[in-house]
Amino acid sequence: MARPREFDTTVALGKAMDVFWTKGYEATSLCDLLEAMGLSKSSFYDTFGSKHEVFLATIEHYKKTMTAQITGVASLESPARKLIESLFDRAVSRMTEEGGQRGCFLNNCAVEVALHDPAAAKLIDGGISLVEDTFFTLVERGQREGDVAPDKDARALARYLTSSLNGLLVIAKANPNPEALADISQMSLTALD
Repeated sequence: MARPREFDTTVALGKAMDVFWTKGYEATSLCDLLEAMGLSKSSFYDTFGSKHEVFLATIEHYKKTMTAQITGVASLESPARKLIESLFDRAVSRMTEEGGQRGCFLNNCAVEVALHDPAAAKLIDGGISLVEDTFFTLVERGQREGDVAPDKDARALARYLTSSLNGLLVIAKANPNPEALADISQMSLTALD
């Protein structure tokens, strides 16, 4: 009979995600993961299988936790344009706070592994698509509310906003200058006019 797990897999995934987020996939060793997760090799392999499998699981974990925070914005009772602005404002704020320069986990993974890891690329794309769908919902709502230009293609605008937000997060890793990031944010939002 198998022994019951003596750890919370969700907590362990969060700790593994932090290691990958800080060090990147390639630079993360099995020892790094075991230490951060507080697991023995046998518990790690029995539960997660391999470094690659736990990496994929951390991408899913990020989508269910962090990306869910963004998707939840679409259900808030506030003008859509204000909600779109708040997503950009929060990104600027997060990237300029102490320790905020890690960027977006999905972006980091996309840059590092998506080109040569189809399984990771598919999961990353799924997470980015959730952000795009959130912008799409907000853009359509903003068009109905009269705060977003009604003659613009809502899906194309959602893709542009997703790209702009992700670009801002990447740039901020190298230059977390609040004024420069605010400029990028404000120029991105002019697409709504």
